Amino acid sequence: MTEGPTPSPGSSSDSIQHHSVIIVGAGPGGLGAAAVLEGWHPHFKGDFQYPVYEVQQLAEQYRDCPLELDQRRVLQEGLRPIEFFRMRHHPTQEAQPLENWTLGHSKKRRVDWKLLSLERPGGLWNGVPREQLTLGPAHWMELAPYPMLQFYADTGRERDPNELIHKSDIVPYYHAFAERLGLNDHIQTGTEVTSIRPLSEDAGPRFIVEADTDAGRQWYTCDYLVFAVGPKSSPRHLVAKGVDQPYVQFSYHHADDLPGERVMVIGGGRSADWAATECHDAGKTVVYVMRQTPEPHLKLIDESQHLPYYRRIAEILAGDQQRFGLLYGSEAREFRPDGEVVISTPEGEVTLSVDHVVVEIGGEPDYGLLQGFQPLSLVPKRDNFRFQVMQVQTDQATFESVDIAGLYPAGYLSQGTGLSVIGFHCGAYLMASDILRRLGYFSG
Repeated sequence: MTEGPTPSPGSSSDSIQHHSVIIVGAGPGGLGAAAVLEGWHPHFKGDFQYPVYEVQQLAEQYRDCPLELDQRRVLQEGLRPIEFFRMRHHPTQEAQPLENWTLGHSKKRRVDWKLLSLERPGGLWNGVPREQLTLGPAHWMELAPYPMLQFYADTGRERDPNELIHKSDIVPYYHAFAERLGLNDHIQTGTEVTSIRPLSEDAGPRFIVEADTDAGRQWYTCDYLVFAVGPKSSPRHLVAKGVDQPYVQFSYHHADDLPGERVMVIGGGRSADWAATECHDAGKTVVYVMRQTPEPHLKLIDESQHLPYYRRIAEILAGDQQRFGLLYGSEAREFRPDGEVVISTPEGEVTLSVDHVVVEIGGEPDYGLLQGFQPLSLVPKRDNFRFQVMQVQTDQATFESVDIAGLYPAGYLSQGTGLSVIGFHCGAYLMASDILRRLGYFSG
């Protein structure tokens, strides 16, 4: 990235674009917000009973235009606004036949938005391992304006929406979502956002966004910003000597990409578990190195037996493990030429010879992109399956940051969401409703 001055708003430079809303990130969080801002507004249909009588009355009053309902009224009646929509989208844990849906969508007037992303629609899902499965059923991964069942029907896929979904289906789904809803004309891929700064003007855009694009450095200004960078947008770094050795790689796609027989996997979370299991089943000898002690890892495996790949790793560990070695409480200290790796273990240092090292140590949200603002208030979010993320404290009626006016964390990044798309998708309605109201959309 080349250094250069940041242009000031109002400059005649062609490198500055203004939009009412900038969305950063093309994962499901960003796509969900984009769809509503594009004009795909929800409406209620059929019969549905909320657990709070007053909320039921509000839903009936605003059934044709629930985005116009100030969600603070829902919050005041004792129901979280994200649940106001999520109960309609996912009334049960199982997929509902399309004819039973009480949440519909119709096309209204769009507002001026643009989405910036390195990846194509689907975000990080485009780069996950080739055979990756989801952690939950297919319909949990859907965005409501285009139901998964409809996608399956449109593309001739004979799938059960209550089963896990494969990468070869989920990535095409997100691509089809953007195409079907007319989003692609306003999605700019191949774009790396490098900073988001405040603007000092009292009247004018709130944010200036700097990005590297295929055409060079570009600046954007906007009044509202949807921050949907994802929970692993800032990869963790392995601290060890020789990490630049050619046999060390920092992403895993498939065992076929790793010629040779000896593979070391460094990690300890779900991504590393996947890589270690798949490499073992491809006939390779695997050494799995992790800093944690055995107890939390074995607990994760035991509590994940509803997933086929965790049933498989349990089978491997229950066997003779001749090609699967586990080094708990251990760290890679040095990567030497010719595949020699120095590992610190509870029993002392050992040196192992391998053909490849796969480093899967995860990441965290890249809140460092927000420069010059007051610090964000962050709250920890954890689940029983070792998903960990620091979420932004938000107004639960709008999902706007409590610290930065006009900033809307999306997806996993907003406080109060669950840890799958079923948990966070309906936050898009809260953000869009608030933005549309501030833009004077509902007043004509």
